[in-house]
Amino acid sequence: MDRLAVLRDLMPALRDTSRTLLRTGVVRSGLEPLPASEADMIRAIVREPGVSPGRLAAELQMKPSNVSTALRHLAELGLVQRESDPADRRAGRVLPTPKAVADSRRIEETWARVLDEVLAELPDHQAQALLDAVPALRALERALRTRDTAADTAAQDGSQ
Repeated sequence: MDRLAVLRDLMPALRDTSRTLLRTGVVRSGLEPLPASEADMIRAIVREPGVSPGRLAAELQMKPSNVSTALRHLAELGLVQRESDPADRRAGRVLPTPKAVADSRRIEETWARVLDEVLAELPDHQAQALLDAVPALRALERALRTRDTAADTAAQDGSQ
């Protein structure tokens, strides 16, 4: 198999694995599932407490109006708080509630347990290859995010 053929298969493999884990983690943790966009939002807010709704929309590639609607719903569920930015009262920021942080950790622990169970069923060399790939996958995600941010900035500069 040539490199491009393998790379064409990488994204579907990552997406399918991610979707399966996302569903499994929530169900096995005993938590109520959220729509995928809201679950993504919670992960981003827990990762970066105090993020602005605008930055959240850009990072998740969502329309600001959809972000606002989702944030209202997440606030009703007791998962986020919205407040004014102390540095600039005109700007808003979003913070996770302790419940959101605890639920996120609970899901992450469930994912770790599920992965540990499944890796134990794989041949040792495959399990080790997956564990060894984590730093490279993180580096890939950072590089893609950096490239996305640069492309978004260039597109905005070109439209002005």
